[in-house]
Amino acid sequence: MKNFIKEYFNFSKREQNGMLVLFAILLVLIGANIFVSVHKSNQKVDFSDFETEIDSFLVYQQTHFDDSELFAFDPNTASREDLLRLGLSPKSVNGIMNYREKGYKFYKPEDIMRVRTLKPEEYEIIKDYIVIEKSSYSYKQYNRDYSCQNGEHTETHLFDFDPNTATKEELELLGFKSWQADNILKYRSKGGKFKQPSDITKMHGIDKDFAEKLIPYIKIESQAQTANYDILININTASATDFQKLKGIGEAYSKRIVAYREKLGGFVSVEQLREVYGMTDELYNSISANLFIGNEPIRTININTADFKTLVSHPYIDSKIANAILSYRDYAKTIKSTDELVKQKAISQGDYDKISRYISVE
Repeated sequence: MKNFIKEYFNFSKREQNGMLVLFAILLVLIGANIFVSVHKSNQKVDFSDFETEIDSFLVYQQTHFDDSELFAFDPNTASREDLLRLGLSPKSVNGIMNYREKGYKFYKPEDIMRVRTLKPEEYEIIKDYIVIEKSSYSYKQYNRDYSCQNGEHTETHLFDFDPNTATKEELELLGFKSWQADNILKYRSKGGKFKQPSDITKMHGIDKDFAEKLIPYIKIESQAQTANYDILININTASATDFQKLKGIGEAYSKRIVAYREKLGGFVSVEQLREVYGMTDELYNSISANLFIGNEPIRTININTADFKTLVSHPYIDSKIANAILSYRDYAKTIKSTDELVKQKAISQGDYDKISRYISVE
Protein backbone atom coordinates (compact mmCIF):
# COMPACT_ATOMS: atom_id res chain seq x y z
CA MET A 1 0.00 0.00 0.00
CA LYS A 2 2.81 2.40 0.87
CA ASN A 3 4.47 1.58 -2.41
CA PHE A 4 1.21 2.32 -4.24
CA ILE A 5 0.77 5.73 -2.53
CA LYS A 6 4.39 6.56 -3.04
CA GLU A 7 4.21 5.64 -6.70
CA TYR A 8 1.07 7.66 -7.56
CA PHE A 9 1.22 10.62 -5.16
CA ASN A 10 4.89 11.42 -5.08
CA PHE A 11 5.15 14.64 -7.19
CA SER A 12 8.16 16.56 -8.24
CA LYS A 13 8.52 20.24 -7.42
CA ARG A 14 7.58 21.16 -10.99
CA GLU A 15 4.46 18.98 -10.89
CA GLN A 16 3.40 20.49 -7.57
CA ASN A 17 3.66 24.00 -9.02
CA GLY A 18 1.56 22.92 -12.01
CA MET A 19 -1.17 21.57 -9.76
CA LEU A 20 -1.27 24.82 -7.79
CA VAL A 21 -1.70 26.82 -11.00
CA LEU A 22 -4.47 24.48 -12.20
CA PHE A 23 -6.25 24.73 -8.83
CA ALA A 24 -6.05 28.56 -9.00
CA ILE A 25 -7.57 28.57 -12.51
CA LEU A 26 -10.44 26.36 -11.31
CA LEU A 27 -11.14 28.75 -8.43
CA VAL A 28 -11.21 31.72 -10.81
CA LEU A 29 -13.64 29.95 -13.20
CA ILE A 30 -15.97 28.90 -10.36
CA GLY A 31 -15.92 32.42 -8.93
CA ALA A 32 -16.63 34.00 -12.34
CA ASN A 33 -19.57 31.63 -12.89
CA ILE A 34 -21.07 32.53 -9.49
CA PHE A 35 -20.62 36.27 -10.19
CA VAL A 36 -22.33 36.09 -13.61
CA SER A 37 -25.26 34.09 -12.20
CA VAL A 38 -25.83 36.59 -9.39
CA HIS A 39 -25.50 39.55 -11.81
CA LYS A 40 -28.04 38.08 -14.24
CA SER A 41 -30.52 37.35 -11.47
CA ASN A 42 -30.44 41.03 -10.43
CA GLN A 43 -30.71 42.36 -13.99
CA LYS A 44 -34.17 43.31 -15.35
CA VAL A 45 -35.12 41.93 -18.76
CA ASP A 46 -36.26 44.58 -21.28
CA PHE A 47 -39.38 43.38 -23.11
CA SER A 48 -40.12 46.74 -24.77
CA ASP A 49 -39.09 45.64 -28.29
CA PHE A 50 -41.12 42.46 -27.94
CA GLU A 51 -44.13 44.41 -26.68
CA THR A 52 -43.78 46.86 -29.60
CA GLU A 53 -43.86 43.95 -32.04
CA ILE A 54 -46.98 42.58 -30.34
CA ASP A 55 -48.67 46.01 -30.54
CA SER A 56 -47.79 46.28 -34.25
CA PHE A 57 -49.17 42.80 -34.87
CA LEU A 58 -52.43 43.66 -33.10
CA VAL A 59 -52.79 46.94 -35.05
CA TYR A 60 -52.15 45.01 -38.28
CA GLN A 61 -55.17 42.81 -37.53
CA GLN A 62 -57.40 45.47 -35.97
CA THR A 63 -60.41 46.91 -37.79
CA HIS A 64 -61.46 50.54 -37.32
CA PHE A 65 -65.13 50.66 -38.26
CA ASP A 66 -65.90 53.12 -35.45
CA ASP A 67 -64.25 55.96 -37.36
CA SER A 68 -64.64 54.58 -40.88
CA GLU A 69 -66.56 55.86 -43.89
CA LEU A 70 -68.75 53.29 -45.62
CA PHE A 71 -69.40 53.84 -49.32
CA ALA A 72 -70.09 51.84 -52.48
CA PHE A 73 -66.93 50.19 -53.83
CA ASP A 74 -65.79 47.55 -56.29
CA PRO A 75 -63.27 45.15 -54.68
CA ASN A 76 -61.80 44.52 -58.16
CA THR A 77 -60.70 48.15 -58.57
CA ALA A 78 -60.74 49.83 -55.13
CA SER A 79 -57.39 51.28 -54.05
CA ARG A 80 -55.60 50.32 -50.84
CA GLU A 81 -56.54 53.73 -49.37
CA ASP A 82 -60.23 53.17 -50.21
CA LEU A 83 -60.24 49.77 -48.49
CA LEU A 84 -58.58 51.19 -45.37
CA ARG A 85 -61.06 54.08 -45.37
CA LEU A 86 -63.88 51.51 -45.24
CA GLY A 87 -62.52 50.34 -41.87
CA LEU A 88 -60.94 47.04 -42.93
CA SER A 89 -57.84 45.90 -41.07
CA PRO A 90 -54.45 46.31 -42.85
CA LYS A 91 -54.17 42.51 -42.82
CA SER A 92 -57.47 42.10 -44.69
CA VAL A 93 -56.57 44.89 -47.15
CA ASN A 94 -53.25 43.21 -47.94
CA GLY A 95 -55.12 39.93 -48.45
CA ILE A 96 -57.48 41.54 -50.99
CA MET A 97 -54.63 43.25 -52.85
CA ASN A 98 -52.61 39.99 -52.97
CA TYR A 99 -55.70 38.12 -54.23
CA ARG A 100 -56.04 40.61 -57.10
CA GLU A 101 -52.30 40.61 -57.89
CA LYS A 102 -52.52 36.86 -58.48
CA GLY A 103 -55.02 37.54 -61.27
CA TYR A 104 -58.18 36.51 -59.41
CA LYS A 105 -61.46 38.43 -59.75
CA PHE A 106 -64.55 38.98 -57.59
CA TYR A 107 -67.70 38.26 -59.60
CA LYS A 108 -70.28 38.65 -56.84
CA PRO A 109 -70.13 40.22 -53.34
CA GLU A 110 -69.75 36.95 -51.45
CA ASP A 111 -66.64 36.10 -53.50
CA ILE A 112 -64.68 38.47 -51.26
CA MET A 113 -64.92 35.82 -48.54
CA ARG A 114 -62.37 33.83 -50.55
CA VAL A 115 -59.77 36.16 -49.07
CA ARG A 116 -58.72 34.14 -46.05
CA THR A 117 -57.53 37.13 -44.04
CA LEU A 118 -60.97 38.80 -44.19
CA LYS A 119 -62.94 38.21 -41.01
CA PRO A 120 -66.65 37.23 -41.20
CA GLU A 121 -67.58 40.27 -39.10
CA GLU A 122 -65.80 42.53 -41.61
CA TYR A 123 -67.77 41.01 -44.47
CA GLU A 124 -71.07 41.50 -42.63
CA ILE A 125 -70.37 45.24 -42.33
CA ILE A 126 -69.21 45.90 -45.91
CA LYS A 127 -71.29 43.39 -47.90
CA ASP A 128 -74.15 45.81 -48.63
CA TYR A 129 -71.67 48.35 -50.05
CA ILE A 130 -70.03 46.00 -52.55
CA VAL A 131 -70.94 47.01 -56.11
CA ILE A 132 -69.16 44.89 -58.69
CA GLU A 133 -69.13 46.46 -62.13
CA LYS A 134 -69.47 43.92 -64.92
CA SER A 135 -66.97 45.95 -66.92
CA SER A 136 -64.29 45.01 -64.39
CA TYR A 137 -64.49 41.35 -65.38
CA SER A 138 -61.66 40.39 -67.62
CA TYR A 139 -61.55 36.97 -69.25
CA LYS A 140 -59.01 35.15 -71.37
CA GLN A 141 -60.48 31.78 -72.07
CA TYR A 142 -60.89 29.29 -74.87
CA ASN A 143 -63.33 27.70 -77.34
CA ARG A 144 -66.27 27.36 -74.99
CA ASP A 145 -66.16 30.92 -73.72
CA TYR A 146 -67.67 34.12 -75.09
CA SER A 147 -64.17 35.59 -75.53
CA CYS A 148 -63.33 33.18 -78.31
CA GLN A 149 -64.63 33.62 -81.85
CA ASN A 150 -63.70 31.11 -84.53
CA GLY A 151 -60.87 29.76 -82.38
CA GLU A 152 -59.29 33.20 -81.80
CA HIS A 153 -58.69 34.20 -78.19
CA THR A 154 -59.32 37.81 -77.20
CA GLU A 155 -59.39 39.72 -73.93
CA THR A 156 -62.87 41.13 -73.31
CA HIS A 157 -64.75 43.17 -70.74
CA LEU A 158 -68.41 42.52 -70.01
CA PHE A 159 -70.83 45.30 -69.14
CA ASP A 160 -74.43 46.25 -69.88
CA PHE A 161 -74.79 47.87 -73.31
CA ASP A 162 -77.36 48.87 -75.90
CA PRO A 163 -76.35 47.79 -79.44
CA ASN A 164 -78.41 50.71 -80.75
CA THR A 165 -76.18 53.29 -79.04
CA ALA A 166 -72.86 51.60 -78.12
CA THR A 167 -69.74 53.18 -79.59
CA LYS A 168 -67.20 51.28 -81.66
CA GLU A 169 -64.75 51.40 -78.74
CA GLU A 170 -67.33 49.88 -76.40
CA LEU A 171 -68.18 47.14 -78.89
CA GLU A 172 -64.51 46.23 -79.27
CA LEU A 173 -64.13 46.10 -75.47
CA LEU A 174 -66.99 43.61 -75.42
CA GLY A 175 -65.04 41.35 -77.79
CA PHE A 176 -66.29 42.33 -81.26
CA LYS A 177 -63.61 42.56 -83.94
CA SER A 178 -63.10 45.98 -85.51
CA TRP A 179 -64.87 45.02 -88.75
CA GLN A 180 -67.78 43.50 -86.81
CA ALA A 181 -68.20 46.74 -84.85
CA ASP A 182 -68.11 48.65 -88.14
CA ASN A 183 -70.88 46.41 -89.51
CA ILE A 184 -73.08 47.19 -86.50
CA LEU A 185 -72.48 50.93 -86.87
CA LYS A 186 -73.19 50.71 -90.63
CA TYR A 187 -76.40 48.76 -89.93
CA ARG A 188 -77.52 51.53 -87.53
CA SER A 189 -76.57 54.33 -89.95
CA LYS A 190 -78.96 52.85 -92.51
CA GLY A 191 -81.83 52.96 -90.01
CA GLY A 192 -81.45 49.45 -88.64
CA LYS A 193 -82.62 48.86 -85.04
CA PHE A 194 -82.09 46.10 -82.54
CA LYS A 195 -85.54 45.55 -81.06
CA GLN A 196 -84.66 42.67 -78.76
CA PRO A 197 -81.37 41.19 -77.45
CA SER A 198 -81.57 38.10 -79.67
CA ASP A 199 -81.38 40.31 -82.77
CA ILE A 200 -77.61 40.45 -82.29
CA THR A 201 -77.37 36.81 -83.40
CA LYS A 202 -78.76 37.80 -86.83
CA MET A 203 -75.82 40.05 -87.65
CA HIS A 204 -73.68 38.67 -90.49
CA GLY A 205 -70.22 37.46 -89.48
CA ILE A 206 -70.84 37.27 -85.73
CA ASP A 207 -70.33 33.86 -84.13
CA LYS A 208 -73.65 32.63 -82.73
CA ASP A 209 -72.15 31.22 -79.51
CA PHE A 210 -70.31 34.49 -78.87
CA ALA A 211 -73.48 36.52 -79.48
CA GLU A 212 -75.52 34.34 -77.14
CA LYS A 213 -72.98 34.88 -74.38
CA LEU A 214 -73.54 38.64 -74.74
CA ILE A 215 -77.33 38.52 -74.70
CA PRO A 216 -77.66 38.75 -70.86
CA TYR A 217 -75.74 42.06 -71.01
CA ILE A 218 -77.81 43.63 -73.79
CA LYS A 219 -80.16 46.27 -72.38
CA ILE A 220 -82.22 47.84 -75.16
CA GLU A 221 -83.73 51.14 -74.09
CA SER A 222 -87.38 51.78 -74.78
CA GLN A 223 -88.37 54.49 -77.25
CA ALA A 224 -89.36 56.68 -74.32
CA GLN A 225 -85.70 56.72 -73.28
CA THR A 226 -84.18 57.38 -76.69
CA ALA A 227 -84.06 61.14 -76.17
CA ASN A 228 -83.18 63.39 -73.26
CA TYR A 229 -85.71 66.11 -74.08
CA ASP A 230 -87.05 68.11 -71.11
CA ILE A 231 -84.82 66.24 -68.64
CA LEU A 232 -82.76 68.40 -66.26
CA ILE A 233 -80.69 66.80 -63.56
CA ASN A 234 -78.81 68.43 -60.69
CA ILE A 235 -75.72 66.25 -60.57
CA ASN A 236 -75.08 67.07 -56.89
CA THR A 237 -78.46 65.88 -55.64
CA ALA A 238 -79.59 63.30 -58.21
CA SER A 239 -79.90 59.67 -57.20
CA ALA A 240 -78.62 56.77 -59.28
CA THR A 241 -82.19 56.24 -60.48
CA ASP A 242 -82.40 59.87 -61.63
CA PHE A 243 -79.27 59.50 -63.77
CA GLN A 244 -80.75 56.41 -65.42
CA LYS A 245 -83.42 58.61 -67.03
CA LEU A 246 -80.76 59.82 -69.44
CA LYS A 247 -80.11 57.99 -72.68
CA GLY A 248 -76.91 55.94 -72.40
CA ILE A 249 -76.78 55.93 -68.59
CA GLY A 250 -77.52 52.50 -67.19
CA GLU A 251 -77.35 51.08 -63.69
CA ALA A 252 -73.55 50.66 -63.68
CA TYR A 253 -72.84 54.18 -64.96
CA SER A 254 -75.28 55.80 -62.54
CA LYS A 255 -73.77 54.06 -59.51
CA ARG A 256 -70.29 55.07 -60.62
CA ILE A 257 -71.33 58.73 -60.91
CA VAL A 258 -72.89 58.78 -57.42
CA ALA A 259 -69.91 56.95 -55.88
CA TYR A 260 -67.44 59.37 -57.47
CA ARG A 261 -69.51 62.36 -56.28
CA GLU A 262 -69.35 61.04 -52.72
CA LYS A 263 -65.57 60.63 -52.90
CA LEU A 264 -65.16 64.18 -54.23
CA GLY A 265 -67.50 65.81 -51.76
CA GLY A 266 -69.65 67.15 -54.59
CA PHE A 267 -69.17 68.37 -58.14
CA VAL A 268 -68.08 71.95 -58.77
CA SER A 269 -68.33 71.59 -62.55
CA VAL A 270 -70.38 69.44 -64.91
CA GLU A 271 -67.11 68.75 -66.74
CA GLN A 272 -66.00 66.60 -63.79
CA LEU A 273 -68.30 63.88 -65.06
CA ARG A 274 -65.62 63.19 -67.67
CA GLU A 275 -63.49 61.84 -64.80
CA VAL A 276 -65.99 59.08 -64.00
CA TYR A 277 -64.59 55.71 -65.04
CA GLY A 278 -65.96 54.62 -68.43
CA MET A 279 -67.38 58.03 -69.40
CA THR A 280 -66.70 58.55 -73.12
CA ASP A 281 -66.63 61.90 -74.91
CA GLU A 282 -69.58 60.78 -77.02
CA LEU A 283 -71.72 59.90 -74.00
CA TYR A 284 -70.74 63.06 -72.12
CA ASN A 285 -71.57 65.27 -75.10
CA SER A 286 -74.96 63.60 -75.46
CA ILE A 287 -76.03 64.27 -71.83
CA SER A 288 -74.16 67.44 -70.78
CA ALA A 289 -76.99 69.77 -71.91
CA ASN A 290 -79.31 68.01 -69.46
CA LEU A 291 -77.06 68.51 -66.44
CA PHE A 292 -76.61 71.42 -64.08
CA ILE A 293 -75.19 72.26 -60.63
CA GLY A 294 -77.30 73.98 -57.96
CA ASN A 295 -76.18 76.01 -54.96
CA GLU A 296 -75.55 73.04 -52.71
CA PRO A 297 -72.45 73.37 -50.47
CA ILE A 298 -69.42 71.24 -51.27
CA ARG A 299 -68.08 68.97 -48.53
CA THR A 300 -64.55 70.12 -47.69
CA ILE A 301 -61.63 68.67 -45.76
CA ASN A 302 -60.28 70.74 -42.85
CA ILE A 303 -56.52 70.78 -43.48
CA ASN A 304 -55.86 71.90 -39.90
CA THR A 305 -57.29 68.71 -38.42
CA ALA A 306 -57.33 66.06 -41.17
CA ASP A 307 -54.96 63.10 -40.91
CA PHE A 308 -53.11 61.45 -43.77
CA LYS A 309 -55.80 58.82 -44.39
CA THR A 310 -58.53 61.45 -44.66
CA LEU A 311 -56.49 63.56 -47.09
CA VAL A 312 -55.56 60.75 -49.48
CA SER A 313 -59.15 59.50 -49.52
CA HIS A 314 -59.96 62.43 -51.83
CA PRO A 315 -59.51 61.65 -55.57
CA TYR A 316 -57.50 64.85 -56.13
CA ILE A 317 -55.09 64.44 -53.19
CA ASP A 318 -52.32 61.89 -53.59
CA SER A 319 -49.75 60.91 -50.96
CA LYS A 320 -47.28 63.56 -52.17
CA ILE A 321 -49.78 66.42 -51.76
CA ALA A 322 -51.02 65.02 -48.43
CA ASN A 323 -47.48 64.84 -47.02
CA ALA A 324 -46.77 68.38 -48.23
CA ILE A 325 -49.87 69.70 -46.45
CA LEU A 326 -49.04 67.86 -43.21
CA SER A 327 -45.41 69.03 -43.30
CA TYR A 328 -46.44 72.65 -43.77
CA ARG A 329 -49.01 72.33 -40.98
CA ASP A 330 -46.34 71.03 -38.62
CA TYR A 331 -44.23 74.04 -39.50
CA ALA A 332 -46.99 76.68 -39.36
CA LYS A 333 -48.86 75.10 -36.42
CA THR A 334 -52.12 76.60 -37.72
CA ILE A 335 -52.93 77.26 -41.38
CA LYS A 336 -54.89 80.52 -41.55
CA SER A 337 -55.89 80.36 -45.22
CA THR A 338 -55.72 77.66 -47.86
CA ASP A 339 -53.71 79.81 -50.27
CA GLU A 340 -50.82 79.73 -47.80
CA LEU A 341 -50.02 76.34 -49.31
CA VAL A 342 -49.09 78.06 -52.58
CA LYS A 343 -47.62 81.24 -51.11
CA GLN A 344 -45.26 79.20 -48.94
CA LYS A 345 -44.56 76.85 -51.86
CA ALA A 346 -45.82 73.79 -50.02
CA ILE A 347 -47.68 72.69 -53.18
CA SER A 348 -47.74 73.89 -56.78
CA GLN A 349 -50.27 76.32 -58.18
CA GLY A 350 -51.67 73.58 -60.43
CA ASP A 351 -52.28 71.21 -57.50
CA TYR A 352 -53.83 74.03 -55.47
CA ASP A 353 -56.20 75.02 -58.30
CA LYS A 354 -57.46 71.45 -58.43
CA ILE A 355 -58.04 70.95 -54.69
CA SER A 356 -58.81 74.50 -53.51
CA ARG A 357 -62.62 74.03 -53.64
CA TYR A 358 -62.34 70.88 -51.54
CA ILE A 359 -60.17 72.09 -48.65
CA SER A 360 -60.82 74.53 -45.80
CA VAL A 361 -59.09 75.77 -42.65
CA GLU A 362 -62.05 75.46 -40.31
